[in-house]
Amino acid sequence: MTQEVNVTQPTARKGGRLYPIKLVIAGGNEALRGAVKAELAKIPGLEIEFLSEDAVKGSGSGTILTLILDSTNPDGWQREVRRRNFDRRFASVIALLDDDSPVTLRAALRAGADDVIFLPPAPEQAFHTLVRLSELSRRHEGLRDKMVCSLASVSGGIGVSHLAVNLGLALHRLFEKRTALVELDLQAAPLAVMLNQEPEHTISELVDPTSSIDSIRLESVLCKHDSGLYWLAAPGRIEEAELISAATIEAILKVMRELFDFVLIDCGSHITEGSIVVWERSDYLLYLVDQSVTSIRAAQRFLELFERLGLKEVVPRFVLNRYQPSSPITRERIEAALGQPIFTTLPRDEKSCGEQQITGADLWHIRSAANLRESLEELAGKLYRTQKDGDMPAQRNLLSRLLGALGGGRPSKNGNN
Repeated sequence: MTQEVNVTQPTARKGGRLYPIKLVIAGGNEALRGAVKAELAKIPGLEIEFLSEDAVKGSGSGTILTLILDSTNPDGWQREVRRRNFDRRFASVIALLDDDSPVTLRAALRAGADDVIFLPPAPEQAFHTLVRLSELSRRHEGLRDKMVCSLASVSGGIGVSHLAVNLGLALHRLFEKRTALVELDLQAAPLAVMLNQEPEHTISELVDPTSSIDSIRLESVLCKHDSGLYWLAAPGRIEEAELISAATIEAILKVMRELFDFVLIDCGSHITEGSIVVWERSDYLLYLVDQSVTSIRAAQRFLELFERLGLKEVVPRFVLNRYQPSSPITRERIEAALGQPIFTTLPRDEKSCGEQQITGADLWHIRSAANLRESLEELAGKLYRTQKDGDMPAQRNLLSRLLGALGGGRPSKNGNN
């Protein structure tokens, strides 16, 4: 018998009127999905709009995915959750479980579920879970004005960390918004040097799988720089880097996006499962190259990998760092070799960059860095304006545009879309 829920004032309201909670039921077999739908539809005080999984296109719809998970195969839950929500179509994911033990509850949350409802769904529990997540998803619609930007390069020593710090400073100064850096170059840990600050806390303090990562826990391990930037430091010891799982990184980014207006992630030069999780959840992926053959070759290999991964939510933007107009490896030749445009160029300024690293001084306090500052501010403005206007270009067929050599030449026969 369906239990009545004592609800005097439904909370899921918009403009004084009840709006429907958008819900997708997936997993299990058709009979089980139908039974779940019937039970949820009976809950008083809720208006639910049931959608098919294929009907949800793109993020921002506020739709909740309720996913029936096979209790006999908990090892496959994380893969199943990611497969269903790899492109972030759903505002949140609820795991539907037929086993109410603490072990399965913990496994579902670790797999990426935002909450759990046990089968058959108890009306009171389902009511509160659905309303809470629906309200949170509507609140998170404001996150569209926020920005997560990851920076990477397969070539080491090309200036990824330097750009992460100075782009963060530029965004913070220009727009006066809360800005944070995440150090995922876990072994090299360069940000402490770049910021001239020894971290009191590190990301290692967030690896405990028995405790969820919320805003209170995350804020307790963040470091604050004199400039106003916040940053999450890499582990204090190299061997601790192995403890930072992709699931931990995913949970961190989710909370970081809620806490800050701008989040910049230094991915370093070593690609891991955690790197891919970051790229999937970034509004921008900036890939750094310079005017060297080795850098361009590494970028081509990166593009090949990116094509194989099939990521759909982000397009790599190429930043030509340490640019010298007199170099024989011109911007045009690099664009031809990659089959991709250069998003922006940053001038070579060894003097200012060296002074910043040695003294820890803010680049905006170094007199000789005027040209570099201007380029960084231009990049910051370009990113923020594009993010705000929603002017995101469609993804190209990256691999088909690759060229085999740096020396110009013609695109391959499959170079057109």
